Amino acid sequence: MGRDWTGRYNGGMKGTVKVFGGQKLVGEVEPIPNKNSILAAIPAAVLSDKEIVYKNIPKTSDVGKLLEILKKLGAAVDDSDYSNLRINCKGINSHVVDKELGGQFRGSLMFVGPLLSRFGIAEVPLPGGCVLGMRSIEAHVNVFTKVGVKVERVGDMVRFTAPTEKQRQYSVWQVEASVTATENFVIYASGVEAEFELINAASEPHVSDLLGLLSEMGAVVAGKGSNRLKIRGVSSFKPAVFVPSPDFVDIAGYTVGAAITDGGIVIKGANLPEIIGGMRNYFEMFGVSVLEQGSDLVVRRGGELVVDVDKSGFPLAAPDLPKLNPGPWPGFPVDVLPVMLTLALASRGRILMHNWMYEAGFAFVRELNDLGANIFELDPQRVIVTGPVKLTGGEVVSPAIIQGCKAIFLASLMSPVETIIHGVDILQRRYPDIFSTYKKLGADIETI
Repeated sequence: MGRDWTGRYNGGMKGTVKVFGGQKLVGEVEPIPNKNSILAAIPAAVLSDKEIVYKNIPKTSDVGKLLEILKKLGAAVDDSDYSNLRINCKGINSHVVDKELGGQFRGSLMFVGPLLSRFGIAEVPLPGGCVLGMRSIEAHVNVFTKVGVKVERVGDMVRFTAPTEKQRQYSVWQVEASVTATENFVIYASGVEAEFELINAASEPHVSDLLGLLSEMGAVVAGKGSNRLKIRGVSSFKPAVFVPSPDFVDIAGYTVGAAITDGGIVIKGANLPEIIGGMRNYFEMFGVSVLEQGSDLVVRRGGELVVDVDKSGFPLAAPDLPKLNPGPWPGFPVDVLPVMLTLALASRGRILMHNWMYEAGFAFVRELNDLGANIFELDPQRVIVTGPVKLTGGEVVSPAIIQGCKAIFLASLMSPVETIIHGVDILQRRYPDIFSTYKKLGADIETI
């Protein structure tokens, strides 16, 4: 392979699978619920002294950590059945998120809004988790300070303090359309008896899921699905039930898997135009067949996979170079870009991909090149992918990027060669059953 992978593996990445590719993926599958919806909706329970019920929640490590944080804060959590999770925060008596638990993942930051609303003060540890660029808390600081919140660092903790005197109306123009900053802000606003307007808000499906929950709890919400939100907060809340939407990133993975293995997958409950409509455009531009079947989608290779300069409809970076750039919703979702790179490896032609949103978004490209891909790195954020390729297999270590690991895993399914991937625990953090699910579809996977 030309470089020593053992040092990187011994550095702490865990989990290994052996994949023998070239098997067609065929069958039915149900996408996981939207993880980002859940990581915002669970902390929102802190606002209320009523029971909030959460349906169809996957038993992931991040969800488990959120529930442990709630328990330490004093909440009553019935997690005996994750498909019918019950949380009552009436007994919460602390505004400080556990330092050890909260420092392990970025989801702990979502307790700022609800604790700040409930207690007027919130303390959270500086978050860790998936490494993607300088994902600091600046977007959260920016939006909260504009409504009078004081933010200060206290050791390894960050303290947010709400103003004692509040205005009747606030209008905030968010500098960055950050998903988590938007979610944190709207949770806070929902528990303050004032009117809030947030301009340049994130409008992803997970934000809409959260807004639906806050509305059912009693907040007055306008503008759901747009980048201009209006929230009128309330002092008391009603019981509510939360059902997350399907994860469009998971839907994209199955679509790419079916196309690159020349298989056919029925994705149950995925016929949701408001969620997959934009992605579907790009899949079809590559030549993937996406057909509606009631509430489901049937995905397969529609013929030759090709990046056609003249007919595909891709915008051009140069006269003979199509490009694919992500953007804030409803632009192409950045979390789907890595698996689209894998799709490009199976497609005739070349395409420029530009991940301007994350500095380390293409940190997995050298692993793919070690497996026989043809990817030219212009810089850390821009690559040119040329296909189709027949991968040679080999042994690689995934970087600590969930979707980068997923791109490597899907690529290992393309060609009839053996691939060993180290460091797959990062992938199972979001998709705990991913390998058993793909095995049911026909993939040849051995967990080592």
